[in-house]
This record gives sequence, structure tokens and C-alpha cells, in this order.
Amino acid sequence: MMKGVSRRECLAALLLAPQMTPAWAQVSSPRVAILDWGLTTSVLSLGIVPAGIAEIELYRRWANDFPIPAVVQDVGLRTEPNLEVLATLKPDVILTTPFSEGVRPMIERIAPTRSYATYTPEGQPLNRSIQVLREVAAVLKAEKQAEDVITRAEETFASLRRALDGRPVAPLLLAGFMDSRHTRIYGQESLFGNVLDRLGLQNAWKSPTNFWGFSLVGTHELAPFTDAQLFAIEPVPADAPLTRSGSGLWQSLPFVRAGRVATLPTCWAFGDVSTAVRFARSLTKAILGPEGSHAS
Repeated sequence: MMKGVSRRECLAALLLAPQMTPAWAQVSSPRVAILDWGLTTSVLSLGIVPAGIAEIELYRRWANDFPIPAVVQDVGLRTEPNLEVLATLKPDVILTTPFSEGVRPMIERIAPTRSYATYTPEGQPLNRSIQVLREVAAVLKAEKQAEDVITRAEETFASLRRALDGRPVAPLLLAGFMDSRHTRIYGQESLFGNVLDRLGLQNAWKSPTNFWGFSLVGTHELAPFTDAQLFAIEPVPADAPLTRSGSGLWQSLPFVRAGRVATLPTCWAFGDVSTAVRFARSLTKAILGPEGSHAS
């Protein structure tokens, strides 16, 4: 630790620091177009400016792990890209996932196409995202940059876990509200659930989840979680109960009555290791409260 800098000040710097912005265009790499937001974050984390990205404005709303330079072209939908725009960009490689497998035969006519899956039956998307980053970096000739990203991520997880060590934290419900009656609750096999494991925190949701690591539940299904704390991940719909007052089932839930409800900044649930780091920072800061702003 630097002389004259307290542990409290170090933690504050860690929690309040924005996600590191890559040094754009410092990497000489193949020209790349991307049809997935998690892969977009991975490429941007390497300091590489893609030629094209799918659904840029929605990326900014739902993911936005890194800023997208104005020179990047929007190539249309993730599942139905604009083939004419893609061809005009003349990419050396196109990155996608099995989610876009239906259009792969068409985009392979434009450029060699690599498909990477972060979510697999093993249910470890964080570990898998680290492997995918390494595989993508090998294609883009940015192996050293990838190892730097991974090292910083592991150091951040370890530092945040130490900051939380010994602090009593209720079992957590991580919620992505869909509407006034339904929410996604992220289980252990989600990216967010993997982050809880890295931080030494308990996930309150033990029920089986889908392939993507979440369960779509009705508000009434949260009633048994009397001792939990719920974190709602933005954006929260205007009609979601989190934003309403008055009577109703939501207000009768034990953790709501106890005031154990808070929001977290937007994080793409199907992102990569850099997304996981940003989520870990936001969650730790929310748990520590005012202490997290001054201290460490």
C-alpha cells in the first residue's frame, strides 16, 4: 500500500473508479465485425475498435461496458444483420454466438465467421467468458492485452471479496424486472451468480434455472424469502412494483417491509468478464453503503 494512503481510501478508489477505458487503436489486429454484445465488450476491452457492431443503441442502453467510438458502423440486428452493410465493411472476421446460428451460412459468404458460446451446460459463464476472451484475442492478435484484462479482473474480485469479508450480508436475490408482475431471478449458474461466488456472497435463489441461469417468476413466488435482500438491476420498467407505493402483494413481502430492496446500475446479464467486474464493483458499493464511498 502507498505510504500515506489508508486502506479505506484504497477501497473507495476501487469502487468509484470507472471501468478502465481501452487505449483505442493501440492494437494492430484484423478488421472485425461483431453480432453479440458480450463479444463486443470483450473486443473493446482489448483496445480494439471494431468495424461494425450489432444494435449499437441498444448496447448502450443494456450493456455499455465501454464507450463505442463514433466510427463504428451499426450492422443491424444480432439475429438478422444487414448483409449489405456487413459486406461493405469488408471485415477480415465476423464474431458471433450460437444465438445467431441461423444466419451463419449467409455471413460466412462475407468473411470467415467464428462462433463462441459463453453459456454452456456446465453453468460457469464467468470462467467460460475468460476462455472466450483468450480465444478471441488469439484471432485478433491481442493475447497480451487479454491476459492484462484477466489479471486485473481477478485482482478486482479478490480485493472486493476482502472488502466484504466478515461483513454480515443477507442472502441476495438478483432481479431483472420484466413488468409489474414478473421478474428474472438470477441463479448460481448465471454470470451474476458466478460473481456472487467470487465475492463470497450467498445467492438466495436455489431453485432450478434455465439454460441462461435465470428463472422467470411471479412476484408471489418471492414471498418465502423472508431474510433476503433484493437488488433490482436497471433498467426497471415504470410499472414494476419497485417504483410504486401503496398496498399490494409487493408491499407485503418481508424484505420489502424491512427495506432490504435497492437498485443496481444496468449490467448485461449475458456479458463477459469485464461486465462481471463492473457488476461486482456496483454490488459491493451498494452493500457497503456510505462506507464504500470513503473507505477501505
